[in-house]
Amino acid sequence: MCPYTTSTENKSWWVAEGAALERVFVAAVAPGLGIAARINPEKAVNPYAPDLLLERRLADLKVQSTPFFLAARYGFDPATTVTFNRKDWERYRRRYPEIELVFWLDWQETTGYGVRIPYVGGVWTCPFRRIDAMIAGGAPEHGYQRRRTDASGNGKSSFLLDVRRFDWVEVSRDPGWRFRIEQARREGLA
Repeated sequence: MCPYTTSTENKSWWVAEGAALERVFVAAVAPGLGIAARINPEKAVNPYAPDLLLERRLADLKVQSTPFFLAARYGFDPATTVTFNRKDWERYRRRYPEIELVFWLDWQETTGYGVRIPYVGGVWTCPFRRIDAMIAGGAPEHGYQRRRTDASGNGKSSFLLDVRRFDWVEVSRDPGWRFRIEQARREGLA
C-alpha cells in the first residue's frame, strides 16, 4: 500500500516532500550509483528552481512511487510508464532546454484500478530534448479530472512516456531494491 495519504492536489506538501527526496537522492541514491550529484544552490532561494547539478549540468529529479495504472488505455505498459507534467514541459522548453531529467521509480503500490503490475525500482536519466521529441512525436496526454478547476498551481495534465526510451542507470524488479523510499525514511534520510 502506498504510504502517501496526502492529496495529490496539495501542492505545498508535495513541494516539501520533493525537497526531502532530493536530499535523499543526493545523500544516498546518487553515490550508490556512481552519480556525482548535488542540490542546485539556487534551490535555497527558489524552491521551484531545477533540483540538482550533475557535474555542472542542471537536472531535475522526478520521483514516482505509484505507477500510472491506466496507461494501457493509451497503449502503454503501466510497469514502464511515467507521467511528465505539461507545466514542466512548457517551463523546460522556455527556460531550460538543455536540462537533464532523472527519474527515480519505486513502485510502492502495484495494484490499482483492477490492474496488477510487477514491482519496478530504478533510476533513469533522459535529456529534456529527447523527451521533447517524444512529446512532439505524439506522446499521449492525460488530463486530471480533479484538477480541471485547480487554482493552486497544479499541472492539469501529463504526458505518458516509456522509461525504456530513457538511459537506465539501475533497474530492479526486486521489491527489496536498495534505494527504496520507505527505507530512506526509516534511516532518517527523508
